[in-house]
Amino acid sequence: MIGLSNYIPDEIVDEVRNSSDIVDVISNYVRLKLKGRNYVGLCPFHTEKTGSFTVNREKQIYHCFGCGEGGNVFSFIMRKENLSFPEAVKMLAERTGITVPEGEDDPAQTARLRKREEAFSANELTRDFYHYILMNHETAGEARQYLNKRGISNETAEEFQLGYAPPSWDGLLSFMTKKGYKPDNLERLGLVLAKTKGTSGYYDRFRNRIMFPIWDPRGRVAGFGGRVMDDSLPKYLNSPETIVFNKSHLLYGINKAAENIRQLDQVIIVEGYMDVITCHQTGIRNVVASLGTAFAREQGKLLQRYTREVIIAYDADSAGTSATLRGWQLLDDIGCRVKIVRIPDGKDPDEFIKSHGQGNFLHLVNEKGQSLSDYMTDRSMEKFDIYTLEGKFKVASEVIPSIRNMSNEIEKDEAIQKLAQRLHLSPDAIRSEVEKSGRKSRNSWANRDKITGVRDNNNKSSEVKNRRPTVADARSKAEDSLLALMLEDRDTFVRVKNEIGVNFSSRQEYLNIVGLLNEMAQNESEYQPAALFDRLTDKDTTGLLNSLTMIEMPAEDRKTVIRDCLKTIKDDEQRKKREELLKQMEEADRLQDQELRQKLLMEYSKLI
Repeated sequence: MIGLSNYIPDEIVDEVRNSSDIVDVISNYVRLKLKGRNYVGLCPFHTEKTGSFTVNREKQIYHCFGCGEGGNVFSFIMRKENLSFPEAVKMLAERTGITVPEGEDDPAQTARLRKREEAFSANELTRDFYHYILMNHETAGEARQYLNKRGISNETAEEFQLGYAPPSWDGLLSFMTKKGYKPDNLERLGLVLAKTKGTSGYYDRFRNRIMFPIWDPRGRVAGFGGRVMDDSLPKYLNSPETIVFNKSHLLYGINKAAENIRQLDQVIIVEGYMDVITCHQTGIRNVVASLGTAFAREQGKLLQRYTREVIIAYDADSAGTSATLRGWQLLDDIGCRVKIVRIPDGKDPDEFIKSHGQGNFLHLVNEKGQSLSDYMTDRSMEKFDIYTLEGKFKVASEVIPSIRNMSNEIEKDEAIQKLAQRLHLSPDAIRSEVEKSGRKSRNSWANRDKITGVRDNNNKSSEVKNRRPTVADARSKAEDSLLALMLEDRDTFVRVKNEIGVNFSSRQEYLNIVGLLNEMAQNESEYQPAALFDRLTDKDTTGLLNSLTMIEMPAEDRKTVIRDCLKTIKDDEQRKKREELLKQMEEADRLQDQELRQKLLMEYSKLI
């Protein structure tokens, strides 16, 4: 027995879950084969000859269609190893190198969590200060003109909470100290700097800059980026690393783009804040920025919570080109399918959209995306003469490493064929050079955070069951489909809530799920319905949620499905009201109350 309390902080649970890919974990126990979008094998929980045990990497859940067992990575370990929830978390934490506090009142962990919350609160107050200055203060007139010249509307400035750091040396410092913050704490959060050269005191880190709040996936302000409005250097200044800000773990705009990335199953990575903002303003909302040209592995793993289809659209300058190559390699290593967009005329996405429009940019992204080998071939052929033997050799030398490092053998073979064709060489010659150069070992982790599971800190895994209520009538089927769609998309949840409210089902399990979804939507945190399992202890609700997340809803015509489901539920509500009114009219007849009967009849006629 592992000595753990019955409660583990949500932050630690999330970190362990996000770091434990369910396919990798279950593959240690079950031989899995990829079939379509799922992995399938023989169920480890009952005897079967034909595999009905299914693991979905995208949603990070498993489900056996034979015995009904299902859940997330924690549920599997609980069931397979006969562990409690905290024991399962501890086991997976050790596997991924994450430290779990050993007691309810661990002082170090409590202090760390408190400091993180204080940091987020200070950052949000700082954001409000900068935003107020930009939108209201006369000193920000030049900043407002700059944004207007860049085509940024007031609505977009509000949506992205853009701000302005005034040129004074202590504008923010004075404001925050009046709010009770100590200067040394503000320094640790990267908001102010300590004076040097023998003088005491502090001064604002950001001055005379357009300010961009940088959010974490849950929508909390983790740090800031500041941009000058002239040719001063540095052009951009980011927050330093703090207890809540590490730019290699964040992507600018991810909190706003996440749902669109999931829906489109595609993300566009750009380089700068303005690229993201312009894309979103023009309706291209599956766009994030990598906070500079140094794309990190942790950023790639963050993206994989939402999609594996990645478009890199960095600036066309030399720094952007180098970053494109590094980003492709990293993303390909962790299992993403990557294409590269070459933006004409050396422009960045912001400039291109303003010059050529949203439609032309989308055409570039969707029709002109290239594999790395095609991208490298185009660049090399611009530099070397392929009609000479030396030119062919130089192009091949630059392109072959990108082919060698491809993890997909089919794509690799296609790249060899294409390069051979363009250089007028035999495919065998290119293949020989690729094999000669050696094959780089690869790691194909693919962690996503569309995860479902059971969180029960007190029960053993033998108590975890997944039962699906039997439903046959049209109303129940409509509720099933509607709730499955609500679990995938915040906008669908909001539409349903606005049209029929949150109490549209008579089944308590449904009300439990919708109630938690409502809390998630109201908190404006990252919309991750799979994380609801961590808050459920009721076995029937857990089983229902597991079943609903396994439903493969058709990608096409979802609006029609939603409309039909809503109509079915509304019609059924009308039917129930009519039946109730008929019963009341019968009672009025029995009591010979003609006035009441006439009133009920009028109500009934409105429902026909």
